[in-house]
Amino acid sequence: MKQLLLKYRPVLRQTFINSKFSLLTSVFLLVIGLNASVAAADFYQNIVTLTSYGNVAKYYAKNDGSTSLQLFQGHDFGSFDRGGSFQIGGEANVVDADGITIQPPQLLYRVYRKNSTPGVFVPLRLNYIGNNTDKANGKKWSSPSANINLLNAVNSGNGPYILEVYFTFNVISNPGGGSAPDGFDGSASAPYTASFNVTGTSPTRWTGKKSSTWSDAENWMPTTVPTLDTDVVLPYSSDGNRPVIATGSTGRARTLLIASSPGAPAAYHGLSLTGGELQLSGNFQDPGSSFDQSGGVVALTGNSAQTFDGGTFFDLRIDGGSTKTLTGRASILNSLIFTRSGGIIQTRTDDVQKYNIDLGTKAQIINESELGYVLGIVRSTDRVVDQSPNTFGNIGLELTVNNAAALKISVLRNTSFAYNGAGTSTNIRRSFSLQPDNPDKLTFDLTLHYLNAELNGAKEANLLLLRAANGSASFQPLSTTSSSKSANSLTRLSTNGTLATTFTLGDATNPLPVTLTSFAAVAQGPDALLSWTTAQELNNAGFEVQVSTDGTAFAKLGFVAAASPNSSEARAYQFRDATAGKQGTRFYRLRQLDTDGKESFFA
Repeated sequence: MKQLLLKYRPVLRQTFINSKFSLLTSVFLLVIGLNASVAAADFYQNIVTLTSYGNVAKYYAKNDGSTSLQLFQGHDFGSFDRGGSFQIGGEANVVDADGITIQPPQLLYRVYRKNSTPGVFVPLRLNYIGNNTDKANGKKWSSPSANINLLNAVNSGNGPYILEVYFTFNVISNPGGGSAPDGFDGSASAPYTASFNVTGTSPTRWTGKKSSTWSDAENWMPTTVPTLDTDVVLPYSSDGNRPVIATGSTGRARTLLIASSPGAPAAYHGLSLTGGELQLSGNFQDPGSSFDQSGGVVALTGNSAQTFDGGTFFDLRIDGGSTKTLTGRASILNSLIFTRSGGIIQTRTDDVQKYNIDLGTKAQIINESELGYVLGIVRSTDRVVDQSPNTFGNIGLELTVNNAAALKISVLRNTSFAYNGAGTSTNIRRSFSLQPDNPDKLTFDLTLHYLNAELNGAKEANLLLLRAANGSASFQPLSTTSSSKSANSLTRLSTNGTLATTFTLGDATNPLPVTLTSFAAVAQGPDALLSWTTAQELNNAGFEVQVSTDGTAFAKLGFVAAASPNSSEARAYQFRDATAGKQGTRFYRLRQLDTDGKESFFA
């Protein structure tokens, strides 16, 4: 994640520098000079925490030189019985750069049998703990006891296994755009690597000697029908010998591995669920995407952390109260169901187009609540919206278009992270980005629903609606028609404009004071003409223009007052640096002042 300072010779030219890192306030850095330099945000110390039988040990991956912890790379952790516990957690220490805030870092890990083909990496979300006093702009993110048992992933028999990890953080490119990893410690192609050994009772394996019926003991080795405490392997079979779970029957397993072959045909299915239920208390591993569900329910019932590889599900039920981490994309054909016992689906945060819950055109979410919800990305695609309300499959957005024929709209709901504005201004951890097939000149009503868990420090009484055109870096506040604390909702009627928009909620008591959309300089003889524009202003008193000859010590050059304190329209400002005798490199920045004395710095 980089913040670019562009220096150039003072000739007649104009330069705009957009920072992709601050979403509610576009940050612009402008320098007149000769060379280019980069200031970056980065990791400075990362730690892997491993717990076995109550004993906690920490191993460093990236070390700034101040720790005496053991090295993770190349470590042998010894032997574990597959019926035991070997849990992973992590800690990331980061440094933010000026104007750049790191989004939630992740520890990504994978376990596979030595000398076999590695599977996918599983994300472990790290939670913000607080500022680190040992580093300027340092922050700590940690999930030391995530309750993730690595022994749930050792279904390839007993023997040596490899544990690989790396760390990443990401930022959002703009309100209408996606997300991509921006900072790395290690990588998917060059991870940190350690090893351990597995002993104990081997997984139950499918033989299919008698029939395709899951519940017949003679189809298993040993001859016992699996339970929720049994690890299960379904070997690849070229002759189509696979189990089928039909209406009225139930298949159970702890961790389920559906093995595949690189040469398997695309239509190959290692397990078919045509009705009934498949209940899993551990991990669901389907590296070859060979699970076929045309009916029935897949139920993730574990009361400790589970991972699942995704795929296409008819009905998917979340139960047991624990976190279920999705390693890829889960396409829902009918229903994603949350039970009263709760449970959280967590998606990866480093690519919103690749890792998500994808609701089909008729699919819906049922009973999402404070106890059971999706933490991450949900996509609802190609929903028809007209003069009747559409809920996009109960994702928390209701929309009615009042002045147009039916539109097709796709919506991306993001609850992974919040956009960051000037100072401490931010939004709740929920936003909706819309992609309509006919976006313009519309009048519409919309209601946004939210969870208390997503308020991100805002008080419900202070919430206001924000919108930003897709591809824009600025949000515009909109007035509220009505709101309901009991229903956790906010409604706006008769809104005009485009629906190619991202909607979210912010805190009216901590508004975005100014949204800068450009900052430029034109050399005019010995002078420099500075120009900047804003998309919106709230409580803005004006701008103090500051100058520096070294990029560190800035002094006041002049002041440009705001035309008026508040505006939701574009405004343009100019200031001429006519200082006599100036020479060499000159750095410029803006100090924006609110009417109540608050200040924000731009570049």
